Amino acid sequence: MRYRFRCEYLGSAFYGWQEQNESGRTKFVTVQSALQEAFSIALRHPIKLVGSGRTDTGVHARGQCVHFDYEGKEFDLEKLTRSINGLTKRLIRIRDLEICPDSFHARFDATSRYYQYTIFTRPVALLRDFGWECGSLNLNTEIMAQEALDFLGEHDFIRFCIPRNDGKSTMCNLTEFRLEQVNDYTIRFHIQGNRFLHRQVRAMVGTLFDIGRGRYPRGTVNNIFNDNFSGERTWAPPHGLVLENVFYPF
Repeated sequence: MRYRFRCEYLGSAFYGWQEQNESGRTKFVTVQSALQEAFSIALRHPIKLVGSGRTDTGVHARGQCVHFDYEGKEFDLEKLTRSINGLTKRLIRIRDLEICPDSFHARFDATSRYYQYTIFTRPVALLRDFGWECGSLNLNTEIMAQEALDFLGEHDFIRFCIPRNDGKSTMCNLTEFRLEQVNDYTIRFHIQGNRFLHRQVRAMVGTLFDIGRGRYPRGTVNNIFNDNFSGERTWAPPHGLVLENVFYPF
């Protein structure tokens, strides 16, 4: 029988979502491995989880979707949810645990992913673990918002990700890239697309940051797409990024 659930986690406590291989005697603690251990303890049976996608080290999530198969003794969904949340030391929380069709796949059935990225333009203390504190800067949010629109639609994002040589497609279709001025020192980007590449969001936000602070002019995003750019670029740090939701057609 197949089950699915949503989970949120504090990304700074883990080496990303994806389970890692052992290196010598050290096994990196990832969200997937921590959750699999909790499920295996609670169900007294090894469990393999499949997430909707990978998040990098330090990236948070509020709406990661996960599925797993289990053919053992029937269990109470609410009781198992409480058990898992008790075993994960307040760093991970699961919700909406339910039985789903055997054909459901958390990754392959997803139609889009929605991320938020937060920037602080003044020193902060209370929320600094959930946003990029980039100093006391006067960013040009108008030009940043205009430039963000150039990401919309289907593009080859090979120049906005960690290089890959596996032959897989680097085409992505972004349906939203919106800048929200939350208050006088907080900028939040809302980004949604059918798929995202390794560190793609951080590359895009870093480029807009460079434009907003006047390092590069309007038109830089298209110049990068067209391989007509050779300057150094900023990569936004991971802790400002949150996977907010994953959408499905049913």
